Amino acid sequence: MPELPEVETLKQALTPLVLNKRLSELNFLRKNLRFPIPATKIRKGLINQTIAKITRRGKYILLHAPDGALLIHLGMSGRFTQAPSMKPLEKHTHAVFKFDPEVFLHYIDPRRFGCLLWVPSNQEHPLLNGIGPDPLGKEITADEMKLLAKNCKKISIKNFLMDSKRIAGVGNIYACETLFAAKISPKKPARRINFSQWTLLLSMLRNILQKSITAGGTTLRDFYSTDGKQGYYKFSLAVYGKENDPCTVCTQPIKRIIQSARSTFYCKSCQKY
Repeated sequence: MPELPEVETLKQALTPLVLNKRLSELNFLRKNLRFPIPATKIRKGLINQTIAKITRRGKYILLHAPDGALLIHLGMSGRFTQAPSMKPLEKHTHAVFKFDPEVFLHYIDPRRFGCLLWVPSNQEHPLLNGIGPDPLGKEITADEMKLLAKNCKKISIKNFLMDSKRIAGVGNIYACETLFAAKISPKKPARRINFSQWTLLLSMLRNILQKSITAGGTTLRDFYSTDGKQGYYKFSLAVYGKENDPCTVCTQPIKRIIQSARSTFYCKSCQKY
């Protein structure tokens, strides 16, 4: 599933293509993805309107028009790609956009876990309710995270990082990589992370996310930017997907365990704290 860097990469790729551009045509090729597509509302809110702003909330992108915003989530395999016309070129193309003068964007989603929804102006969509602060923003501090984790008696630090109500947009890949960089065991209870560890952890998280955004995201299966290029941060991964490979620091084999039905990769030797 695309994580924060992939979504931020898409936002940055979309910006020069659609910002301050008028949407002149929009075709939906199916009625639903993860949720029913409110085609009438989206068309009414976007057709012949100019995209005034593009924002990201966690793993969601919003294209803002005067009367509301198109809410986009890529799900497991969603992506946007540029095309030469409105004609679908791939089997799993579900929506086609034309921005003046000749920018064609196709939304493709083989697994159909993504969503295209409409958020009226001055309203908050239920999917956005309760989303925590962005790890790249200034609102997250070590003091606040330590206080937030204080009452999390049974939650591991790995699962804490992946809870979007506490920190927005951090998925499995970057949680594993951040904990390795901070030398913290993914199994350690979040409430036992001290101030200095939180300070280091947040610094490592921001550093890794920024490096991934610079590199274009992490391609594991399905992520591509709008120009069809894959993300390249996967070549910098230290532990994720590296089960039984030697640790780059101590050469001990990388371990894989299951936490909340998700694979966790870590070095048992290096991540003792």
